Amino acid sequence: MKKSEEARISEACLKKCMNVARKNWNEWRDVFEHRGYLASNPLLADKDRFVRFLSEYSVGRTIWKGKREKLRMALTDHSTLRKAIQDDTGHALDNLERDLRPRFGSKKGKGRLVSALSKVAAFIKPERFVAWDRFARKGFNIELGRSDLSPFNNYSDYLAAFDSIWDSEVGRQIRNYVEKNDTHDQREHEPAFLRRVLDVYLMKRGGRWSGKGRRK
Repeated sequence: MKKSEEARISEACLKKCMNVARKNWNEWRDVFEHRGYLASNPLLADKDRFVRFLSEYSVGRTIWKGKREKLRMALTDHSTLRKAIQDDTGHALDNLERDLRPRFGSKKGKGRLVSALSKVAAFIKPERFVAWDRFARKGFNIELGRSDLSPFNNYSDYLAAFDSIWDSEVGRQIRNYVEKNDTHDQREHEPAFLRRVLDVYLMKRGGRWSGKGRRK
């Protein structure tokens, strides 16, 4: 067992991670909890919400200048994103990223769109997907006992690493904390929210709130 798995997460840390995840969830609840058609999800259906999303999560810069609205329409009007998030492994999302990159990636189609697409997927299907984030990546590596800067070749590898931590003692501590401290909100007992708490924890482990980073 890895040293990181043996250590207990403090109550204070768990409480902070819960509060951060709760605040984020409440701000975007209509997106996270949408159960209608993909195209009617407020994140994709509402142009202003999409623009706000790109700005708040610092992914607008990864999209070819002047093509953000065209990307939103591409994700809204076609079945490619719907099919991609039906694949729980993340491989289809990797394929979608490679397909969309030449048309919408920064640097005239050379920049990767993995951050933007993974965040869209994480908001639309939070029970399965998580956002590709540099602080969380570092947190992953710390928890997995690897070098802080060890790379992930693609999103599917990133998602698999998250799942391994979700199934580890770290994930169990988060789930147990919620059960012990009943929130009276059934949504907070479900994987969609709990995986968001773990994501916050991994960002924290990666230095997200050390004073040197930017918002996810």
